[in-house]
Amino acid sequence: MTLCTSGREEVVRRHSSNNALRIYATPAPTTTKLHTLAHNAQYRVALAWQNTAYNQPPHPSYFLGADMTRPPQPNVYVR
Repeated sequence: MTLCTSGREEVVRRHSSNNALRIYATPAPTTTKLHTLAHNAQYRVALAWQNTAYNQPPHPSYFLGADMTRPPQPNVYVR
């Protein structure tokens, strides 16, 4: 799982012995700002099917990684 918040990136991995989690983080600043993955419609649908019965990893509708292009701004409505 990779999270990008406030210009930081963390990677959470399980230890091969399954008795610990390893969290890797960097203090390096970045100018890349992204909306949360929960704002991506495809990712939300994937979370929903993962929580119903068929457990598959969710994927956003855009490439998330090095040299990525900026994803489209989501339609976010605040009530």
